Amino acid sequence: MPTFGRAANLDGHLDALWYFLRNSCAWRALPAEFGPWEAVYQYFNRLSKDGYFEYLQDLMIIGDTSEAVFIDSTHCKVHQHSNGPGTPEDQAIGKSRGGLNTKIHMVVDVLGRLAAAMKITPGNTSDIAVAPGLLETLEDIAVVGDKGYDSRELRDTLRAQDCVPCIPARKNVKNPEAYDVELYRTRHVVENVFQRLKIYKRVASRFEKTKRMFSLLCVSSWQPFTPRTSFGRPMSTSLKTRSGISCATGAAPGASRLLSRDGPGGGGR
Repeated sequence: MPTFGRAANLDGHLDALWYFLRNSCAWRALPAEFGPWEAVYQYFNRLSKDGYFEYLQDLMIIGDTSEAVFIDSTHCKVHQHSNGPGTPEDQAIGKSRGGLNTKIHMVVDVLGRLAAAMKITPGNTSDIAVAPGLLETLEDIAVVGDKGYDSRELRDTLRAQDCVPCIPARKNVKNPEAYDVELYRTRHVVENVFQRLKIYKRVASRFEKTKRMFSLLCVSSWQPFTPRTSFGRPMSTSLKTRSGISCATGAAPGASRLLSRDGPGGGGR
């Protein structure tokens, strides 16, 4: 079949994305060794518009194959270059006490694997408002969250899905519900995930004008817990052959009872 135009230099484009994520330079400031910056930008922009990174993220999701999942969010400071035309839905930028922010909401298991698709919202969006939609696909699993998710409605929703909420009550609640303290101590795994994600400067601070392009960078930077260091190459280096995640080591202390029902490598029920 005839082709139109030159084939993309995939290895060179991936190297450019890796450099871009780590050094947080402007697209126009990519070194000439990676080729024309317009070619690199348009390559990933077209992939994003075609929904490729949503597809890539779906491959990473393990669902409710573990005994417990951990939910939380993190703020990303918005740079002035992110401001531009577009609707609030396109931008996902909100004003909070710290200024303009974007929030990344995640649900992960004890190995740092995605249990549901991450959501990107304006920084002034409440965690409790996003949680029901983020958790709607999970069933028969323990859900661990901090006091920001303390809500009777959310607990009832989780129980209706045969999930066990492990959420401490705020100190002003008169009759707080009991929760598994030992399980709650492992909640730091979701904080560790955010720490690993924000190693990449282009994710730690948001420079992208649209939520779609910022989501591209978040998915490309994704790393589960593996024996490799936090500074290993991100998921974007596997775009050519990506077919799933296999991760059996690097779990947090006390994680043995939280791994997949069919063993550390996953496999479902």
